[in-house]
Amino acid sequence: MSTRGWAVATAIAGLLTLALFVVFLALPEVRAAADCLPPGAVVQFELARNAADLEAIFGPPGSACRTLGAAAMDAVNRIDLIAFIPAYTAFCLCAALYLAAGQWGRPLAAAAVAAALLAALADVLETTTLLDITANFDAAEPLLPMSQLGAWSKFALLAAHALFCAGLCLIGPKPRWMLGVAFMAPTLGVAVAASSHVQFASAMSATFTIAWLALLVAAVATAFRR
Repeated sequence: MSTRGWAVATAIAGLLTLALFVVFLALPEVRAAADCLPPGAVVQFELARNAADLEAIFGPPGSACRTLGAAAMDAVNRIDLIAFIPAYTAFCLCAALYLAAGQWGRPLAAAAVAAALLAALADVLETTTLLDITANFDAAEPLLPMSQLGAWSKFALLAAHALFCAGLCLIGPKPRWMLGVAFMAPTLGVAVAASSHVQFASAMSATFTIAWLALLVAAVATAFRR
């Protein structure tokens, strides 16, 4: 497939991923828990380390917010499994081949594809574990190392994917400097969040948003360029 063809595929997958973000916000369960969950609650839950972290997100046991918050997280995580993980994985895979001009054999492209696929597997591990946690908070703490493993692996692999894509942007006869720099942001975001996931969870999410939106704009521009 041509570079333009991969750009079209990247744009479609990216727009689907963006649409699912809107779906998450519009879920009745999420809207019902809007006054209960703190900013960045989804990522904070993914990175929760102990019962105290869970209480900071969901409120104390037996509270109305815990019930509402758990229902919201379950609604998000079910859509995550059936739609969001496949959508963003397709976006990342198509992006690598778009930036590599469809050349599967380029080492950076192959590395980006592998990182995206492994990130998807890590996300499935994380999300299924989170659903187990909300099903029984009393038995949650032994499950937290597994959800953390899935979450940190996912974010690290997606940051690696972004770095490989940055390499594809910056190495070649026609470097894409602005897009390459945008792809470097997630590595910084993951590193900062590792120091304090509660304080910097939203900042880490923002770095991925910057990189992926920049990629989407570039793909759309290529798709419509004569």
